[in-house]
Amino acid sequence: TTRALASMSIPAYARQNLAWAARPPGPQSFWHAVGTAVRGIGRQIDAVGVGLQGDCAYHEKLVMPVTAVAVGGKAPAIAAAGFVAPSANLVGDVSMGEGATAWYASLLRGDCGKPTSVGAGSQIGDRATVTSSQIGAQTWIGAGATLVDCSVGDGASIGLGATVCAGASVADGAVLTAGGGVAAGGGGT
Repeated sequence: TTRALASMSIPAYARQNLAWAARPPGPQSFWHAVGTAVRGIGRQIDAVGVGLQGDCAYHEKLVMPVTAVAVGGKAPAIAAAGFVAPSANLVGDVSMGEGATAWYASLLRGDCGKPTSVGAGSQIGDRATVTSSQIGAQTWIGAGATLVDCSVGDGASIGLGATVCAGASVADGAVLTAGGGVAAGGGGT
C-alpha cells in the first residue's frame, strides 16, 4: 500500500520509466509466453490433484475476490463509498456512506438478521470484521478489529485487533486501544 501511495506522488512519465526499468530482461512477448505456460502448468497440476483426491476434492465455486454478495434479496449499497478494496467482502444488507472505505480482506456482513451500516467518511481497516453493526460517521476501525452486533458513535476510533461484542456501544469520539475490548452489552467507552 505504501508503494502504491508513493507511486502516486511522482509524475506519470517517471512511473513509466520505473516500470520499464523493473521489467525482466528480454522481450515482453517472451515473458508473456512464459507466464501463460506457467499458468497452464498450474491448471494441469490442479487437475491432477483433483483427480487424485476423487470425491474428496474441493472445487472453488466463487470467483475470487468476491466484493459484494446479495443475500436474501438484499445486496450491499456501495455506490457512495470512497474505496472498496478488491479483496474486501460485503455480504447482504450492507450500506456504506459517502466517502467510506473498506480496506483489503475486510469483511462486512449484513446477513445475520440485522443490517450493517458504515457512516460517511469512516474507514474499515485491513482484515477487520464488522457484523450486524452500526458505524458512525468519520469513525476509524483498525486492522483486524472485530465488531459484532454493536454500535459505534461518530468520530470514534477502534484500535488494531480490538473486539466490540454483541450489544455493546462505543460513544461518539471514544477511543478503544489496540487489542482492547468491550464486553457484550457494555458501553459508554
